[in-house]
Amino acid sequence: MSEQYNWPSSMLYHPTGDPINIKPIDNNESFGTDELETFIGGPIDHIKLDNGMLVINEQGKEMNLPLNDMASKNGYSLYGNLIFVPKIIQAEPVKFDIKNL
Repeated sequence: MSEQYNWPSSMLYHPTGDPINIKPIDNNESFGTDELETFIGGPIDHIKLDNGMLVINEQGKEMNLPLNDMASKNGYSLYGNLIFVPKIIQAEPVKFDIKNL
């Protein structure tokens, strides 16, 4: 099963300050590359996590962007804005044997 992400529940993290909930324009299911590059401030890359993914500026360090506090608290050295996109968790259906209930 391929991983699916809940793009409308994405959070934008500036290097400092509180996160901001962001949504794709026109109620789309996901962001376009140009939208992501606008939020991130440059070319994008991503890091997969157990519970989602981070969309990052792949040239943040080279662009001398400030270290992102949220990322550094979680063990990453990432620079500039980043976006956390939660993974959609789909539970396996539970099968009951009604004879034994």
